[in-house]
Amino acid sequence: MRAVTFLDFYRSRDGRRVLLYQAVALAASAIALSLSLGDGRLDLTIARWFFDDVRRVFPLTNEWLLKTVLHDGARMASAVAALALLGVAVTTWVTRKPRTLHAHRDSLLYVSIATLVGTAIVGVAKHFSSHACPWDLAIFGGSAPYHPLLAVHAAMPNVDGCFPAAHPLAGYAWLAVGFALYPFARRRAWQAWAVALALGTLFGVVQMVRGAHFLSHVLWSAWIVWGVNVALLGVACALRERQAYARTPREVREST
Repeated sequence: MRAVTFLDFYRSRDGRRVLLYQAVALAASAIALSLSLGDGRLDLTIARWFFDDVRRVFPLTNEWLLKTVLHDGARMASAVAALALLGVAVTTWVTRKPRTLHAHRDSLLYVSIATLVGTAIVGVAKHFSSHACPWDLAIFGGSAPYHPLLAVHAAMPNVDGCFPAAHPLAGYAWLAVGFALYPFARRRAWQAWAVALALGTLFGVVQMVRGAHFLSHVLWSAWIVWGVNVALLGVACALRERQAYARTPREVREST
């Protein structure tokens, strides 16, 4: 008898309803983020809290705890964890040992793929972005001009892309764990989501304090990762449905 996987839940009626609710929430949150942060006023207000107008710098940019521990150290730890998880996921697909992990190989593979895809999409978007980091802007001691996220502007190839924020992914990328746990352990899923959101927000605040990112950069990163998870689940369910249909005897398919 085939073991029930987390994808079986998302293919069910209840699972599809969950994905539908997630998609609606994504659309609503995108509108809310655009309306509240699109003009840049809140971004600039918060950035000014951490900027020294006299010295024209963000004084905590190179503070040891923020830079070495909560930026460099956290990024390295998350990267190592992601690579280790990918190794475990691959192992479960080439061997049946350990059996406990092999039974959850779909979940492990999903989390591995979701963390990598979310990180890659944010990285690509940031690379091609024309939005500078706060510390690079002329209004904060740099040289780049400022424009809000929703403003119409010409591309500025000399600006190092800063939107969306990459560092909060050290926490947000692990939202995938909650989606994998939800079909079997909903309380743990909510706990996993809470931890991922808390860590991602912490790392985002660290970058805001250092002058590396605006609030909108951080929140849109969380939104992108959330959207990637929902989209991947939808694609995975569609592929599983297609495989199941292909395995169905021809006479059964023709009678339906």
